[in-house]
Amino acid sequence: MARPAEVRIVGSDLLEGALVEELQAYARSVDQRLTFDLRGSRLGLSALQNGQADIGLLVFGADDPRPGPTLSSAVIGYLTSVVVVPADLSLTQINYAQLAGVFGARELNNFRRWSEIGALGDWAPRAISAMALRRGNGLSLDLFRYNVLQNPELKPTVALLDSAEEAYQRLRGEEGGIAILPAPPPPGTGLKVLLLARGASDVAYPPTPENLHTGDYPLRLPVHLVFRRGEAGRHSLLLRRLLSDEVAPTLQGLGVMPLPVQARNQLVFDLETR
Repeated sequence: MARPAEVRIVGSDLLEGALVEELQAYARSVDQRLTFDLRGSRLGLSALQNGQADIGLLVFGADDPRPGPTLSSAVIGYLTSVVVVPADLSLTQINYAQLAGVFGARELNNFRRWSEIGALGDWAPRAISAMALRRGNGLSLDLFRYNVLQNPELKPTVALLDSAEEAYQRLRGEEGGIAILPAPPPPGTGLKVLLLARGASDVAYPPTPENLHTGDYPLRLPVHLVFRRGEAGRHSLLLRRLLSDEVAPTLQGLGVMPLPVQARNQLVFDLETR
């Protein structure tokens, strides 16, 4: 019996690691062969267009080329930036202008103390300690800089850290602080996520899958599933697995918020009827 054709998957290096292991394990269980080349979305899109790949998991910047008419594309999740603070901070929400005044070097406001952004009680007189993850830890910092700040330059006092765990440790310390991270902290960390609004008079939203999918939570960057038109049937088992409840936690662990369950189910149906 002939072995099934190899499926070549390309895309963003942000998805390297646990997702590759998850999909490879599934592929072995259904006698499917997969190869991965996750060196970046631009290279991945080029490989798809040239017939050198079958499936792409791609992230597009504002100036990046998009799939042409020979390719089919669907959003499968979102990269995001969330605002994390100690759980006992009196604030529950924040807006772009307040964040810009805390993090930005060349903004209209320059906020240094918690009282200046509405905190009360013991926190009010304290200095704000701002932190974020270095660029090598995903896109949360750049997503924040180019959407929230008028000028993407950060204050020199913003601490750039190597991991979310390092941020959690600092936030739980006596100094406390505020951090821009790629995902909400796990339960039991003594931390919380602030609701986010674009403007002072806008409604603030938490970064739930539903709010990301509708665009109510403003800081998001879609992750696209891309393949050649007419080939959804050929890849149906793999696409179903990628959009399954079993893989959703793996995506979230990589900083990709999956679609809401109903939206994932609808996407599976749409893909299978294309």
